[in-house]
Amino acid sequence: MTKAFVAIHCETGKENQVIRSILEIKGVKEVTGVLGLYDVIAEIEAQDSIILEQTITKYVRKIPHVLTTMTLIVI
Repeated sequence: MTKAFVAIHCETGKENQVIRSILEIKGVKEVTGVLGLYDVIAEIEAQDSIILEQTITKYVRKIPHVLTTMTLIVI
């Protein structure tokens, strides 16, 4: 099992919409809004790093109003 925390910067005022969309993605364990450089943090688990990468690139980054992401893979 591979786990990562994904920090997400989104358009101002769209944080709750982004959080709701992320919660619908398979493998997402927790999502919360935060203050600072990033607006949302998501904990995501997948069977392996390839599926994790696909989840982030094909689903998280494609959500409307997501501007940038930073992925922190748990070791």
